[in-house]
Amino acid sequence: MGVRFGLAVLSAAVFAAGCYPKNFPPPTSAASFTKDYPFDIGPYLVYVEGGKVAVVVGHDELEAAPVVSWRTDTSTTSKATSVTAERVDGLWVAELDELPLDIPLTYTVESSIGEVGPIRFRGGRSPRRRFRFAAFGDTRTGHKVHRALIESMAKEDVDLVVHSGDLVESGGVLDEWELFYTIEAPVVASAPLIAALGNHDLSQRNHYKRFILANRYADNQRYFFRDWGDVRVIIMDSEEESRRGSAQYEFLESAMRDGAEKDMFMVVALHRPPYSAGAHGSDMEMREILGELCPRFGVEVVLAGHDHNYERTKRIDGVTYFVAASGGAPIRRMSPSWFSEVVRTEPHYVIFDVERRSLVGRAINLDGDTFDTFVIPPLEPQASEAP
Repeated sequence: MGVRFGLAVLSAAVFAAGCYPKNFPPPTSAASFTKDYPFDIGPYLVYVEGGKVAVVVGHDELEAAPVVSWRTDTSTTSKATSVTAERVDGLWVAELDELPLDIPLTYTVESSIGEVGPIRFRGGRSPRRRFRFAAFGDTRTGHKVHRALIESMAKEDVDLVVHSGDLVESGGVLDEWELFYTIEAPVVASAPLIAALGNHDLSQRNHYKRFILANRYADNQRYFFRDWGDVRVIIMDSEEESRRGSAQYEFLESAMRDGAEKDMFMVVALHRPPYSAGAHGSDMEMREILGELCPRFGVEVVLAGHDHNYERTKRIDGVTYFVAASGGAPIRRMSPSWFSEVVRTEPHYVIFDVERRSLVGRAINLDGDTFDTFVIPPLEPQASEAP
């Protein structure tokens, strides 16, 4: 029920009323779901680098460490490599290393409470290989909507998922994180989740950092990057200082410069949007930082959340900015602005097909309908150094 907007109607307002299908009303209480697997949490995948993936499970009553075994195909006759999980910050983590790229792999998890698998996954992609990833955000409280989107996404054969933050409503409540991973199970058991921190995920208990294994694989930071094939996904922490002179700015500059030198597609994911016609509106500090860095180094896409709607901007200095943040959080009104190309007020996720010379995308709603399509070409860096 959203509307595509052109120049003639950019001044119109879009409201949330009636934007959920009737079987998915905005929830007023937490939902419960039957677990797909016997563990409290997981299994889910954390991508480290090409050829290295961690399998994570959480359960307090295991009599011994789980054993994860992986094979190069779905045949039970091929040789399996087994890894005994180790305890990391209350989670069981099995690091699978020296994985072949590009080909389908499977893993199983053996534990004292049962065996799961085989589950199909990949260890990464080589350059110039086509693949697909999904993006969405602000899952928070709409658990039935969140699950419906995940079940639809699971049919898309994505290699990985990028989340723009606000995974949960209250970052300090462990039960919410367990529910999040229960809902996400059909996807994150086979496709790594690469998630930015949202304001609702913040907590002194640091559950966000714990579940993404930040201490082990992200230098204990909430900003990092991952390379998958020809795409570099740069996770930015919009809740931490990132202006020029800060440690995060130096990280962004270094990651983007290196990505440009390697001629990669680059996607920045963060929570607070540099451009948004939604209720919160544009974060001007994020706009200033990314508006300078992204064109300079040729970053093609910025994925944000925070405003619970869909928005794709016109190309601004060559960069396309998205708000893809109706993953379950309450829908809010929006008023399209000068930079808006397409807006929508309903739950959704976005699929990116990585082709050799472009990112081909489509945005999909709860009914499985595609309501926006786009093609994003490579962006040449505008300058090698800041002015």
